Amino acid sequence: MAKQTLDDIAKNPGPFIAKMAIIVVFGIIALWTLLHTVSFVKIEGNEAVVRQDLFQGVMNEVWTSGTKVYCGWTTDIYKYDIGTQKVTFNTKDETKDAEYDRIEVNCGENGGQKAWIAISMNYRIGYDTDKDGLPVLAPHKLVTLHKEGLRETYENVILKRTIVEIVNKVARPHTALSIYSGQGFVDFVQTLETEFKNTDVLRERGIFVENIIVYSVHLDPKYESEIAAKVLAQQETLKIKEQTIAAQEAAKRMFAETQANVEKVRQDSEARKIQTVKTAEADNEKEILQAQAKKQKQTLEAEGLRDANLALASGILAKGQAEAQVEQLKRDAMYAGEAGARRAAVEIAGLQADKLKGMLQGVSVLPDKALFNMGKSTGMYTVAVDDK
Repeated sequence: MAKQTLDDIAKNPGPFIAKMAIIVVFGIIALWTLLHTVSFVKIEGNEAVVRQDLFQGVMNEVWTSGTKVYCGWTTDIYKYDIGTQKVTFNTKDETKDAEYDRIEVNCGENGGQKAWIAISMNYRIGYDTDKDGLPVLAPHKLVTLHKEGLRETYENVILKRTIVEIVNKVARPHTALSIYSGQGFVDFVQTLETEFKNTDVLRERGIFVENIIVYSVHLDPKYESEIAAKVLAQQETLKIKEQTIAAQEAAKRMFAETQANVEKVRQDSEARKIQTVKTAEADNEKEILQAQAKKQKQTLEAEGLRDANLALASGILAKGQAEAQVEQLKRDAMYAGEAGARRAAVEIAGLQADKLKGMLQGVSVLPDKALFNMGKSTGMYTVAVDDK
């Protein structure tokens, strides 16, 4: 059956080709419709997308970073830069990317003094602030901005006008000279930043002011040289005043340092004095202890020497006594008995002979009539010679 059908197609291909053409056409239409119905959008980290539907209008849901799918036939998308942006008021000579010229302000009570302010502001859109004043992404603020038709004109319509108004408002009560430089310039900038961050016109539209930079305040050229001289004079006066104050402070510091040094010297002296007294007391006590120890040592040595001498004397005495006893015993032994008596008699006779010999020493001849008398009791000897 299939073979027959193929044969039929081969014999009559017209209807088949027509059907295939219709299928291809419809396929192309379906593919084209699909491609135009399903669309993709890549959203960067500093971007947010507001959608506007053909039937529902502006959607309240805002898309942030990522890749999103949507129907391109019924939905239009609008990208907003929610990162930090800048708007600058200055001449192109000074700032090449300046969008607007310097802001002209009328200063003084009657507004007769003109000045030109060069200023720059960093800001974000689609943000609100928390209780600490920090920025918080608020997507519904972008929806509000979009619904007001300010998608591409909010900078010119809202920011420029508001910046010009606030700069004039803050500068007008002051003289041009007071905001030209010095502390007046600093106060002027701080007041401007406070005003910008708290103005309802910007906050209601989700414009968060990060900071402002005031590059300079320019005056009428014919007054600038004169004012510059006055400012220089004021600065010199202020400098002299500051130098005087600095010198006074330096003198006070020097006096305080001197007093501190004197007090330190006094305290050091007192400390040395106390240390000297303590050292002297310690040395005195040490000497006393040493003297006591020396005295005790000498006493002990004297006592030891005394005891040693006593012991030595006792020993000598005992030895002498012992030797005397020995000698006595020897003598007793020598003269004991008959032999001892004879020995004693011999010794006595010998001693008498020696004695007599000594008495006659030096006498060679004795006359016959010489008398010899020996006094035993007196030890005196008398010799008498008869001449007849």
